Amino acid sequence: MEKDFIDYGERINNALLEVIKDILLDLSNEKISSNHCFYITYDTNHPDVLISSKLKKEYPKEITIVIQNQFWNLEVKKNYFNVTLSFNRKKETLSIPFEAIKKFNDPFVKFSLQLDFKVKHLKQNRKVKKLKKSKKIENNKIITLSKFRKNKEE
Repeated sequence: MEKDFIDYGERINNALLEVIKDILLDLSNEKISSNHCFYITYDTNHPDVLISSKLKKEYPKEITIVIQNQFWNLEVKKNYFNVTLSFNRKKETLSIPFEAIKKFNDPFVKFSLQLDFKVKHLKQNRKVKKLKKSKKIENNKIITLSKFRKNKEE
């Protein structure tokens, strides 16, 4: 009988995802300072990612979202989280499975994670509520991400 080798990489990734879940859960319960800013890059091709067709067209492979001051309805579940963010002054609700996350960064404390999952692309068969139509947000504050991006891979 042949025994499988331990996949340490996958176990480490799962442990790191628990850290991200805990952070987002604390954020949703207002246990985290407003100084923190979270950059989350995820795979938009993961089958359980729920985003509007407009965002999917604009970000066909991956997207980096910013969770700081302007986010709404952060809801953390066992395998995914939902959050509403503003894109071009329109609110969009995103549903992101934790396994779709590629990078997590908190520049306030110089903390960064890079995850490497072997994507199984299995649907999680979760019930999805109809997303409300986007609402126009009146705000002239524009944040560019280019100054936070690194030119080379970590």
